Amino acid sequence: MNKLMKALFVAALLVSSVSHAVVVRGTGTAALIGGDLTDPENNGNPEADSGYNATFRSSVEPGFGGGEYAFNVFDNRVGGGNDKWCCDGATVWVEANFGKRYNLTRFTATSGNDGPERDADKWQILGSNDGINYTAIFSYNNNGVSAWGSTRNQVLEFSKAGGDFSSNAGYSIFRYQATSTVYEGGMHQLNELEFFGTAVPEPGTLALGGLGLLALALSRRKKRAA
Repeated sequence: MNKLMKALFVAALLVSSVSHAVVVRGTGTAALIGGDLTDPENNGNPEADSGYNATFRSSVEPGFGGGEYAFNVFDNRVGGGNDKWCCDGATVWVEANFGKRYNLTRFTATSGNDGPERDADKWQILGSNDGINYTAIFSYNNNGVSAWGSTRNQVLEFSKAGGDFSSNAGYSIFRYQATSTVYEGGMHQLNELEFFGTAVPEPGTLALGGLGLLALALSRRKKRAA
């Protein structure tokens, strides 16, 4: 059985096999959560690459508009053509840099409108604070099987609270990275990504806060001694 046939054969079982907590939110733009970290005000303008609370980078086809470019995964639109990212080799990545650290609490990933053979069957969400060293937060590895099965433009929600991942670290960069597609050696597609998290104080801020508390404690001790 080849990879594509296997993907279609197990499509009905995918919701339970991805994880016990994954939420199938539905299909299309209306199924997105909205207000994610890249665009909390929902006022981003992809055609002008403005209004976003992050800067973006990718391994291939950086940019919005003009084609099925990588940054379209952050445009808050689900659909074909200029609403999605397609179609490059199986090993690709795209990331959002927020300039400050967040602890990832949940994210959504949306399938493209093309056939499931272009979906990644091995992909990760990675975190970084320097754009050089990355740590895996979430991993999907199911050879020949798409997380979305045969359903196109489907929004899946993965959460820390539900046990899909357990990272408690803070990162300023979140990256989606694919290393394989359902059709081995085929082209890759992804429609949308949404990241959600809680702000984490920078290490310097924590150190300054600790020094402040220490100074306050010493000051009070001196007053009592006087």
